[in-house]
Amino acid sequence: MLFPRVGRKQPMLRITWWLVVAFLCLGITLHLFPFYFMLITSFKSGQEVLQFPPTWWPHDATIAGWRLVVSLVQGGNSAAASLMDGPFWMFFLNSVQITFWVLVLGIPITSLAAYANSKLQTGPFARWSFIFFIGTLMMPAALTLIPNYLLTRNFPFALPEVPGIPGNPDLVFPSVRIWDTHWAVILPIVFQAFNFLLFKGFFDTIPNSVIQAARVDGGSEFNIFRRIVLPMSVPVYAVAIWTSFSGAWDQFLWPLVVLQTPEKMPASVEIYLLLQKFTQAGATNAEQATAQAQQMQEILAAGMSWNGLMVLGILQSLPVFIAFIVCREYLLRGIRLRGLK
Repeated sequence: MLFPRVGRKQPMLRITWWLVVAFLCLGITLHLFPFYFMLITSFKSGQEVLQFPPTWWPHDATIAGWRLVVSLVQGGNSAAASLMDGPFWMFFLNSVQITFWVLVLGIPITSLAAYANSKLQTGPFARWSFIFFIGTLMMPAALTLIPNYLLTRNFPFALPEVPGIPGNPDLVFPSVRIWDTHWAVILPIVFQAFNFLLFKGFFDTIPNSVIQAARVDGGSEFNIFRRIVLPMSVPVYAVAIWTSFSGAWDQFLWPLVVLQTPEKMPASVEIYLLLQKFTQAGATNAEQATAQAQQMQEILAAGMSWNGLMVLGILQSLPVFIAFIVCREYLLRGIRLRGLK
């Protein structure tokens, strides 16, 4: 019930409740407005998209942008498809692959680390390891950009060059070059400090007597985690999976930095590169600007405009909405559970 009967005889309480509801409605509107504008723009004609002031509903609705995006997805021979380095489904599958491995590797590693810190470690070591893990939340992502980039070039050394072995300068330590591979995108975000904090906060609420009773019955730590802790933690796992999925799927800056092969780009980066070509941005000389302008004339002649770019944005955002709809029950249970704790 949006406006409960509680506080009807207390005007200040009712006013506070109304202000809270109004603030939440404003926040919801601000979050949903970009998606609404992206949706209506996908059905506008190219001329109406550039109209100022903008229209809040397509006056002359068209599906030309959707038709051209179908050719992009299929890799057709249209003028618009020539802007991309392959069919759009290839970049979509790249995003699926990156997100899949982030979830498969990240959720078990993070949850097991949180369980060990909560139930297995004691004393100063537990406190210092917790501070070590959570300390990464205080570091801005831009601060770790260059060290992570160096790690992908000469893993596990965050150095421009692999150091030599002392006493034998002709030999160097073994290293792995994962730069320009999907693993360079996956590995830096496998462990997420926010999920670690989420899991540990829940595991701390599980009574130690339950764990001790299982140990007395002869259960190993892994079986205790699998048969007792894991079934109790399904809502928290849903929240962690959701945050990891949305974060991995919407990655932009890091893949743009470490990936150089066009066929390996995720969908979010490829849409940006298409937008860059569409707006003729990034030209370093007059010849490139002239070539891009000629290419844009062909694209506009084929009917491609901002409406097609909005369609690509919708397709890229759709999996996040679908995942939320599928997992919404567990997500709400997890949020309520964390609130009650």
